[in-house]
Amino acid sequence: MQPITSDIVRARLRRWFGPILDETGWRSNLVDAQAEHLLNWGMAQVAQTAVHTQRLPDEDADPLLEKDSTAVRLIMVGVNDLIGTIGQPPAFDLVDDTMTRVLKNLRWLTNQPLRPDNLRRVSQFNQAREAADRDGAFQQLLALIQTDAG
Repeated sequence: MQPITSDIVRARLRRWFGPILDETGWRSNLVDAQAEHLLNWGMAQVAQTAVHTQRLPDEDADPLLEKDSTAVRLIMVGVNDLIGTIGQPPAFDLVDDTMTRVLKNLRWLTNQPLRPDNLRRVSQFNQAREAADRDGAFQQLLALIQTDAG
């Protein structure tokens, strides 16, 4: 991501990403390094929308920023919740429901069909989860939510 130089982009990023920073629900099950990776991902997504809307008036940009920041927050919370299932007794309905929500929110964020490799990533996450490999599971989730937009 390029450095953010526009005052309007910085202001919109503060307005729409700032509230996510104040929540704890997106990081309670993550170690600091994981939280930092997820935070950087989320900020990049909202910053991208702020850059794309910088020439729009607030009344046109705000709905786009609200949609994307909401999707980002929900994805971040979902990733955190999925990591929280590691080491717990198998409750695959919960895991499957949470994964489905993450994937739906990713599709909502990108306005694109899910990538073909998503099924492989979900399978690799489940394998890491079963092996209680928190870092491996997190890496699969992070790869899953990476977007091709830039």
